[in-house]
Amino acid sequence: MAATLLVLAALALFFLGWEFHRASRRLERGARRVDEAWDRAERAFRARLHALEEFLSSLRRAGYVPEGQRELRALLDEARSAELTPRSIAEMDERLRTVLWRIFAALPRERPRYLRESQNRLAEAAEEFDLARRRYNDLARIWNGLLLRFPYRFVAARKRLSPRDLLPVRSEWELL
Repeated sequence: MAATLLVLAALALFFLGWEFHRASRRLERGARRVDEAWDRAERAFRARLHALEEFLSSLRRAGYVPEGQRELRALLDEARSAELTPRSIAEMDERLRTVLWRIFAALPRERPRYLRESQNRLAEAAEEFDLARRRYNDLARIWNGLLLRFPYRFVAARKRLSPRDLLPVRSEWELL
C-alpha cells in the first residue's frame, strides 16, 4: 500500500513537473511571438510617420493648408522623439487623425497628382499599421489570457513575465 502511494506520488510529481516545463516552453514561444508582433507594429507605425513626412512635403510643395502643415510638423517632431509604447501611440494616433481630418477638409477637390499619390501612400501605410496593430492585439489578448491560467501564472511570476497593453482601437466596430 505504501509503495503504491509512493509510486502515485512520484507519478504526480513527474506529471506536474512536465506541465510546468511545458508551460515554460509555451510562455517562451508566446513571449517571442508577442515581441515580434510588437516590433512589426512599431515598424509599421514608423513607416506611417515616414509617409506622413512625404505627405507634408507634398503639402508644402503645393502650398496648401499652412496652419495644418505647422501642426503636422509639430506632431511628427514629437512622434519621432517619443518612446513608442501602446499608450503613446494611442495618444499620437488620435492627435494625428484630428490634424489630418482638418487638413483633408481644407484641401481642394482637384489636387495635383503628386499630392494624390502621397495621400495614397499615406493610406497604404495606415492600412499596414492597422494590420500589424490587429495582429499584435490578437496575440497580446491570447498572451494575457494565458497568464491567468494554471500553471502558466506561476511560471510567469517566476520568470517575471507580465501582461501586455493593447494598441489603440481605431474604430467603434472593433469594440464589438
